[in-house]
Amino acid sequence: MGIALSFLERMDELGLFRPEGTSVLDIGSSNLYSATADGVKRFLRKHARREVENIDVLAERLATGSAYDPVNGGTNGAFVGELLERAGMEYASFDIASGYRTTILDLNRAALPEKLKGRFDLVLNFGTTEHILNQLNCFRVIHDATRVGGYIFHSLPAVGYVDHGYITYTGRCFFDIAGNNEYELVACWFDGLPGTGGTVLDSLRSYRTYFPALDRTLEEYAASEHGRFLAGLRVPDIGIQVIYRKVKDRPFWGALEASTSVGNIPGAVTAAYSGEGKLPPDAPESVHGRSFKARVTEALQGHPALFRLARRVYRAATGR
Repeated sequence: MGIALSFLERMDELGLFRPEGTSVLDIGSSNLYSATADGVKRFLRKHARREVENIDVLAERLATGSAYDPVNGGTNGAFVGELLERAGMEYASFDIASGYRTTILDLNRAALPEKLKGRFDLVLNFGTTEHILNQLNCFRVIHDATRVGGYIFHSLPAVGYVDHGYITYTGRCFFDIAGNNEYELVACWFDGLPGTGGTVLDSLRSYRTYFPALDRTLEEYAASEHGRFLAGLRVPDIGIQVIYRKVKDRPFWGALEASTSVGNIPGAVTAAYSGEGKLPPDAPESVHGRSFKARVTEALQGHPALFRLARRVYRAATGR
């Protein structure tokens, strides 16, 4: 995960940083990319409420550590969190590995710790959730962490990014999430560079050692005109940038993409994705949400010691 200084400057232009100080949650501990020493100093002088000590030395160090080579990747020697903190903001991050000001949190399974609900003015998701299968939990954690009036900034893959994580996102996904949760859509745009990206067959080549059936597929492609076309078709890497403002204190509701459904969808299903998300009293238990056991498990995962104790008690009682 990484955030270029130009993205921080864009956030500033859009008014995402509060003059009295901003609390920021980074979904994935982000490196700082493509910063210049002059750019770092401009950012610090604008946002810091007091003089930054050794600003020249700090700016040179962050700029050097933010160097990015499009072939070899970043040097990963500078962190967004350090820049934001030196600018007088509060910073925290969630990740599955240690990083700058990082709390270990598995977004596939863990709920947001209760003490952090509604805690943050700005939540950043720059290239993290595409690596996670449990999308519903990711977006719920982000929603729950954002205060009413706060902002959410998603910067994620939309097209290409062959074998980069698990997910690429559509505009429909973000617009439906915004509608279901009554977010204000502050901005949305796409970006990408010509000549980037790979081919759809790269994924097959990456895993052919593990799955022999892929060798047969690649051989068939090599012998066909269509296969040779796919092998030479480079899919550009294009990202989608979406900024929401959370305007209501309400639970997160996911989205249900039903445009391809050919049958009637029961009202007990659609009620979960419309209006205030209230279900009719006669709706089956399965559509009311997670089971009691699942809710208890998620709550306890925010407290590792209690979770381990509860798991031992459960196994002793059930033999599972």
